[in-house]
Amino acid sequence: MCTVSFVPTSRGFYLAMNRDEKRERFAALLPEIVEFESHRSIFPREPTGGTWISVNDGGVCLALINWHRIRRKPKNDILSRGVIVRELAGEISAHQIATSVKRLPLRKLRPFRLIVIAPDQKCITELRWNVQRLTRCDHGWQRQHWFSSGLDEPRAEVERARTCASANTKASGPTLKQLRKLHCSHAPTRGPFSICMHRADAATVSYTEVSVTEKSVSMRYADGPPCISRCAGTKKLRIA
Repeated sequence: MCTVSFVPTSRGFYLAMNRDEKRERFAALLPEIVEFESHRSIFPREPTGGTWISVNDGGVCLALINWHRIRRKPKNDILSRGVIVRELAGEISAHQIATSVKRLPLRKLRPFRLIVIAPDQKCITELRWNVQRLTRCDHGWQRQHWFSSGLDEPRAEVERARTCASANTKASGPTLKQLRKLHCSHAPTRGPFSICMHRADAATVSYTEVSVTEKSVSMRYADGPPCISRCAGTKKLRIA
C-alpha cells in the first residue's frame, strides 16, 4: 500500500511517496548516500538491504509499489521486491533501467509497478510485472499519481485520485508545501483509503520527498505517518 505523487517544476521535479505497511514490520533505516560503480544514489533501506525509492546524481528517481490487483504469485522461491530499486539505483536513463530490469530474477518476484523519472529525457516510465510478463507504460511530463492497496486497490485508487484531483484544482502552482499537505491528507475520512493511511493492522510508516533541479538532488525523509512525524533527515547530492 502506497501513494506516489509526481510534480514537474521549471527546473526539474518533485516526487513524494507515502509508504504503507503492516504495523509489525521492522522500521527502515534512514536514507544514506550509496556509492555505485560510476554514480551515487540516496535511498532508505530495509534492515535486510532492500529499498523502495531512490534518487541518484543523474537526477533519476525510482519508486516501487506493489501491484495488488494481480493475484498471481511466483511458483518457486520468492525474493523480496526490495532488490529491484537497490539493483537499479545507479542507472542514469530510463532506457538503461528498462533493459537492466529484465536481467533481474523476475520469476521469483511478486507483481510490482516500478516508476522511473528521468529528467534529462523528461520521461516518466512505468514498468509493470504481473509474474508472467513485463510491460512498459510511458506517461506525459505532467502531474501524476499512483496508488496501491492490499485491502481494496480499486477503491483506494478512486478515493485517493479524488483527493489528489481536488488538491490539484486548488493549487496555484506546484510547491513542496502543497505536496506535503496532500500526503498528510485524511480525506475523505481518516482510515484505510486516505492518502495518510491508518488501519488497525497497518498504517503509513514513512514519507519520502525527492527534489531534483539542474544542479542538485535531495531526499527528505520522515519516519512515521506524515500527519504527525517530522523530518528525520535530508541527504543531498550535486548533479554529476
